[in-house]
Amino acid sequence: MSVPSRFRSAAPWFSLALGVALTGACVASPPSQRSDAPAPPPPKASVEPVSPALVPATSVAASASAASAPDPFPRPAPPQPPIALHPGGKRAARGEAGMVASVEPNATRIGADVLRRGGNAVDAAVAVAYALAVTHPSAGNIGGGGFMTIRLANGDSFVVDFRETAPAAGATTEKVLAMLDRDGGIGLRSTGVPGTVAGLSLALEKFGSRPLGELVAPAIDLARKGHRLGARQAQTLAWSWPKLERDPTARAIWGGKKPHAKGDLVRQPDLARTLELIAKDGPKAFYEGAIAVAIDEAMKKGGGYVTLADLAAYRAKIRKPLRFDYRGFTVDTLPPPSMGGVAFAQIMLSLERARAWEAKPDSADALHLFIEASRRAYAERRLVAVDPDFGPKDLDTILSRLLGSEHLATRKPPIDPAHATASAALAIDAVEGRESPDTTHFSVVDPAGNAVACTYTLSASHGAKVVIPKTGILLGNALGGFSREGPNVVAPGKRMATSMSPSVVTQNGKLVMVLGSPGGDTIPNTVAQVLRNLVDWGMTIDEAVAHGRLHHQFMPDKVRVEKLLAPPKETLAELSRRGHVIDRVAMPIGDANDILVDPATGVAYGFADPREGGTAEGVQRSEITSGR
Repeated sequence: MSVPSRFRSAAPWFSLALGVALTGACVASPPSQRSDAPAPPPPKASVEPVSPALVPATSVAASASAASAPDPFPRPAPPQPPIALHPGGKRAARGEAGMVASVEPNATRIGADVLRRGGNAVDAAVAVAYALAVTHPSAGNIGGGGFMTIRLANGDSFVVDFRETAPAAGATTEKVLAMLDRDGGIGLRSTGVPGTVAGLSLALEKFGSRPLGELVAPAIDLARKGHRLGARQAQTLAWSWPKLERDPTARAIWGGKKPHAKGDLVRQPDLARTLELIAKDGPKAFYEGAIAVAIDEAMKKGGGYVTLADLAAYRAKIRKPLRFDYRGFTVDTLPPPSMGGVAFAQIMLSLERARAWEAKPDSADALHLFIEASRRAYAERRLVAVDPDFGPKDLDTILSRLLGSEHLATRKPPIDPAHATASAALAIDAVEGRESPDTTHFSVVDPAGNAVACTYTLSASHGAKVVIPKTGILLGNALGGFSREGPNVVAPGKRMATSMSPSVVTQNGKLVMVLGSPGGDTIPNTVAQVLRNLVDWGMTIDEAVAHGRLHHQFMPDKVRVEKLLAPPKETLAELSRRGHVIDRVAMPIGDANDILVDPATGVAYGFADPREGGTAEGVQRSEITSGR
């Protein structure tokens, strides 16, 4: 992996500085809005989260007695002067008045056009999500679920949770295991209750400024008139085709005797009609109207579990982000039911205590510390892999302990700077599963400073490999995301755990980053490595995203390395000498379509990860119109 020449030399890294700071639910000092760019309309309203707060209550201030006591585990002081990020980048898109980065060019363009017409970041994100449901069918969806992390220009931050839920009739461990064994994890019995339509509508209702019909219209147009299949979309379609072609409706949409290839025109008239109903009647059309009836009838005919009652009962929810500080930056990421945000936080907080930034990038010291921090974070994250509505009442206390200084400083065995720790030696009783890497992430920033990080999914590539007849809706297969035992065991109406980690980062109250990635289990590691590249080693956004990655997730006890972007041979040799098992793989790790914002100017720099070939598009001040 190449490293920009401006990176400074490393100092000794192995002195441990202990500590962690968790802050509250909202940024205290909002960024100033730039007066030289036309601002999109403000969000409709600020809302109080409807779910219990997951940010530890003791994270902002301790009691008077505790505050006066010496901290036995002091953390490194925030850098002074504050770390200066590096805007720009030879391959990065530049936007004076907004930015969109996604995996598919049509969706990126549609989101950027919403910003040009004066819409805000949430408006643009809703339009991007509906467009991806048409043009990126391996993960873009209205039949799956996901999350948005939203940071408003006034400093408030929220998570919109639209993860799928377990249908009542299929919510037993025996049925889930039977589905995995008998159906191979696909088909109607693998489907949870979809959350995407409800989640996008909730985000728009609370924080958007444009009517739903206006934002869905470009997706309707793409579905009716057709779009040319992109290279990445054709590739994933070919991979899924042996199973996807078993479903007659799916086969008719995406091929025939063989799957559509790159450049083929794909028309989806049934999906266009479905989107028209959603545009006209909102989520009611999907969860109570003709669409719900079609889903119910298909489930009854095909032996699936989702019913009209399940659909009518579904609710997207607004939650408080999980927040942590790293070297003077504040990160808002996902709380449970995601275990990705917890792992991301633990990784960064452990690296901060170990002063890992003092090692050279791509050195054995830097990567060894990252692997060991990841090993421990992935081991412990499943302890909180639970839908908070079904979790223990003291879930916030458990989170506080897992991210607290004392716990991070006293975990046994401690990180050995010279040797790998065997995962079995951690003695963590956590059930390990495997998540599909087939998800998608996109990022949006508007000229006022509102930001959206959205990760959503059908779970496996093309989900359940089943389309509801006459609707064009490809269903997800998230029901297999429950565990055999532990906090993530299935129950009616329960959300399954996930690694999704869409995150927004600020510095001194100003928006500086919008981060996230697909990749299943690899997501927290991917987001952590991009953040490290930007903060610790001064990379530009294109350098940080394109840089090679590695992955360790507790079990299996090996280090996955991207074969085409591997660290230097001498680094890998030294990691092996320290006891790490290196596994070179051809499959890329993640697809980080991310944004960096210059806090001094507000100019956004976006970059779509070349691993899946997306695009980033900036919006200029001269392009903004009222659009009304």
